This record gives sequence, C-alpha cells and structure tokens, in this order.
Amino acid sequence: MNKEIANIIRTFEAVGPILGHAVKSGQLFNPQCELTEPDPDILCEYDVKIPMNEGFYVTANIYRSKKTVEKNEKVPVVMCAHPYDNRLTPALKKTPLGGPPQQYRLLPQAGGKPVFSKLTSWESPDPNFWVPAGYAVVNMNLPGYANSEGPPSAFSEHQGKCYYEAIEWIAKQPWCSGKVGLNGVSFLAISQFHVAACQAYGGPPPSLCCISPWEGLTDPYRDIFCFGGVPEGLFPVFWWNTEVKPSINGTVEDFAKFEGCIATDYLKNHPFYDEFWKAKAAKLEEITIPMLVCASFSDHGLHTMGSFRAFEKANSKHKWVYTHRTGKWVAYYSPEVQKITKDFMDCFLKDDTSSGFLDMPPVRLEVRSSRDNIHEVRHENEWPLARTQYTKLYLGEQPQSLSLEKPEKQMELVYPAKKGRALFNFKFTENTELSGYMKLRIWVEARPEKTGEISPDDMAMFIAVNKLDQDGKTVCFHGSAGNIEDMVTRGYCKVSRRELDPVESTEWHPVQKGTSEQKLKAGEIVLVDIEIYPSSTFFSIGETLQLIIASDEIIRSPIFKKSVDCNIGKHVIHFGGRHDSFLLVPKVQSREA
Repeated sequence: MNKEIANIIRTFEAVGPILGHAVKSGQLFNPQCELTEPDPDILCEYDVKIPMNEGFYVTANIYRSKKTVEKNEKVPVVMCAHPYDNRLTPALKKTPLGGPPQQYRLLPQAGGKPVFSKLTSWESPDPNFWVPAGYAVVNMNLPGYANSEGPPSAFSEHQGKCYYEAIEWIAKQPWCSGKVGLNGVSFLAISQFHVAACQAYGGPPPSLCCISPWEGLTDPYRDIFCFGGVPEGLFPVFWWNTEVKPSINGTVEDFAKFEGCIATDYLKNHPFYDEFWKAKAAKLEEITIPMLVCASFSDHGLHTMGSFRAFEKANSKHKWVYTHRTGKWVAYYSPEVQKITKDFMDCFLKDDTSSGFLDMPPVRLEVRSSRDNIHEVRHENEWPLARTQYTKLYLGEQPQSLSLEKPEKQMELVYPAKKGRALFNFKFTENTELSGYMKLRIWVEARPEKTGEISPDDMAMFIAVNKLDQDGKTVCFHGSAGNIEDMVTRGYCKVSRRELDPVESTEWHPVQKGTSEQKLKAGEIVLVDIEIYPSSTFFSIGETLQLIIASDEIIRSPIFKKSVDCNIGKHVIHFGGRHDSFLLVPKVQSREA
C-alpha cells in the first residue's frame, strides 16, 4: 500500500504542474494545433495484422491512395513504429473531445501551432502530406501496445527485431515498391535507430532504404534518466503514466516481466551504467543507411544530445542533420521540413534526385540571437565545425567575471548547497558566434554548514549559460516542452560520478563513464569536467555571456526535475592560481576570416 501511495504522489507531482498550466492557460480545452480534414483520396486500412516470427501479430494502420489502388500501382512506404496506440486519431474519434491527441492539450507548444490532418496520431507522419506525394504511410504499434500482441518493452533490441520483420513484410506486399523509409518524432525516432542497427539480424532490413529520425534520444541513461549523473525524477513518471502505461495491451506486470521492472523504476534498479542500460543504447556505429536526422538546440534535457550523437557516430555514407531552435512539433510539421524530408525520401525511395538534395551540404545550421530572432541559417560540411576555435574563459575574482587570462591569485567562492548560486560574466568586445559544445572545467569542494558537522560527500551541480543584452537583461530562448524562457544552454553534474569515459570523451565534450562513484572526503578539492548541451548563438558587441553555477534547477520546466537529495552544507568553487577553472566555448570564425 505504501508503494501505491508513493506512486500516486509521484504521478501527481509529475502531471500536476503541466495539467495546472494547461487549465490556467486554457490549452486543455483549446489545444495548440490545427487539424485539417483527411484527403478524400486516402484509403484507410486499420488494424492490419503483421505476423512476427515468434508467433504473434503486431498491428498497423495503412494509408494509400485510392487512385493508385485502382491502377494497381506500386508505391514506396513511409513508416513509423511506437508504443502510443495508432488508433488515437481524431478521424477515429478516440481522442479527447474528438480533437487532437491529448498531448496537444497538455504540453505547451513553442513557435506557433503545428498543422496536421485528423488521420495523424501522436508525433507521426501525416498521411495527408505523404499519400498525395506518391507514398503509402504505415503507422505501426510496437509489440505489446494498443492491439499489438507480444511483450511490451521500451528502448529494447526486441522492438528493433520486430520492427525489422514488419518492414520486410510490408515491403513484400503487392502494392509496395519494395522500398521503405522511416520517419517520426521522439520515440518514433528512437525506434528508427534501433532497427537501422538491428542486433538480432546483424544489420538493417534489406528493404529499409533510409531513415529520418526527428529528435530522438539514443542512450536513455545518459540522455534523460541520469544525465551528468544527476537522476531525473519527473519526466519518466510523466511519460510512463500519460503515454506508455495507458497503451499497454495487457497489464503493467507484463511490462515488468519482460523488462525486470516498470520504466519509473529503471534507475532505482540500475543506478549505474550497466549492461541493462548499454542494451538500451542504440548501436549508432552500426547504422550505414542514408539518414536525415533532426537535432534541435531547444530540446535540452531530452533529445538534444542523443540526436547530435546519432549524426556524429552513424557510419552512413549519406547523412544530414537539420538543426533548429523552436518547438519540435511546429518544426516537424512545417512546410519547410516536410519538403526537405520529401526531397530526402524521393532520393532513396524513388531514385529521384531532381531536387538537388544529394548535393546539399550535410549540416543545416540555425544560429539564433534570441528566442524569436534567427541570426543566420547556413549550410556547413561537418559537425562540430572544423574551424571552431575552442576558447577558455577563466573564472575570476569579484565582481565575478570570466576572462581570457587565468588569474594568478588563488581564490574560492562559497554558496549554499540549498538554492545557492554563483555568477560569472564575460562581455563581448566583438561580434561572436558560439556554435558547438561547451565544457565547464571546475575545481570544487563540499563543506559542512557549520564547523564540527559531518562533511558532505557529494554535490549536485547545475550549470547554465545565459545571454544578457547590452542593458544587462536576460535574452530568452525556446527550450524543451514549450519552455519559452530557456537560456543559451545548460549542463548538470553529480560530482561523485565525475569519472570520464576515455573513449567517448573529447577535449570539448566530456562524457561520464557512469560505472563508478567517487565520494568526496572532508576538505578534498576535486577537478570536474561538466558536459554542456550543444548550442548555436550569436552575441553582438556589448552583449554578455553569463555563466551560472547553482545547487538547484536554474531553468524550471514542468515535466523535468533533477534530484538534489545529496546537496547539504556548502559548495565551494576554487579558481585562479593552480586551480584552472574555466568555461570552454566554441568560437566560430567566419569563412571569410
């Protein structure tokens, strides 16, 4: 009973704030999206059973053109797979009040309202766009969800195996040209990574010609559950209770039987980066098929790091990355992105290269100067940019500042381990673009509140890079889940988890190993390298970069909350002299320089 009560409390803590915002803003009854009527030419085939080699069926909705059916024409397929129940569409009247999927009533949107048809389920390709463009759309329920049979799971190799078999079955249908491409957002992107590097069959399905994963994590432990070693407390609860648990075909016990526990207990049962978590990380180096991935600078805390990791690590000969800093759903359903994605699919599913997409440089980079102002959109040949000048901004004395020169004097700054923070400013004397990864290298110590008390043995640190205008006012940016008051970028670190993975880490991007815990000793000063989410921001002369170091969340977002249980006493930052604490920033020279 106590466990049930605890689960109820955690659920309320996760869902309550976002529900309260939806009621207060009116979004609950006025969902932030626009629905269009289905194209009358679209033939909808629901609950099509696809046989799996293990003896059960998964289900899919298939959308095709009535005209191509009458002519017996074969068409390529744009496909997606997820745990979210493909029947939850306005067209089937199975969504709240007959409107869009429930998430558009709960999750704040950013950058406008996404537009899609009533045939479209949560985060999936819109048949209204793809069918008139000469494709069929297949929207599949992963095993164990909605009316698909089999064991329910999450981020699993088994899902990749079943997705592989479904793709090959679809490719063999008499109406299919034999070529399949994948598309979709979030989990619909995650599932693409797993099937494109399918471990069960040693590679991608033969009929899978390309993938377009739109903002998806690739390593659940490092990307969301325990980024920086700091446990994420709310998002797994929100995601499990509002999107996954309601779609399970069977019982929660079925999920726990296959996974070992429910998703909200993953981190409690596996606090370190063990084989359980490694199996859930997509084998990105095994991906060799063409890929168009979206990696946004606005989805900090969820998909940003994983999406960039996918582009960097995939061994595809043909790969592109589209970056932006607006709402993920607004971007995904925008005319610009639909066209780019179609041009990509046309190349590899129709052998149509007339759009010139194949000649486009691999990186579409969007540089913002503020939430609503795009400084520049341009194409680059690689990510991170080869001409990046990684520059050290050293922490200096009061008034706390950042400087290009390391202070000779050894100093310390102390702030409370409960809601304390320190600020360091750097004013630009020239127009400057910072695009890429940042890193904070810092020497820290944990002290007791009072002399004689037991010394704390750990610290949870929260980092943010803020932008101040020429008047010293914060310049806001779009963030995750509709946050419109985000900063340039952020990072987290639990100091006891500071050991780095020597294989994954670079000089500008430290990655924690996640397999060890090094508790602090009384009076011990340790060096910590903290990874910070990639970003792309333009600073004008007279504007300021502000580094914020804190002992609690700096930027609030209602579906995210990091654990600060280890924070007691005082946090001490050491800098100057032999303590070379600095923020490493990616200064980008113009091509003409």
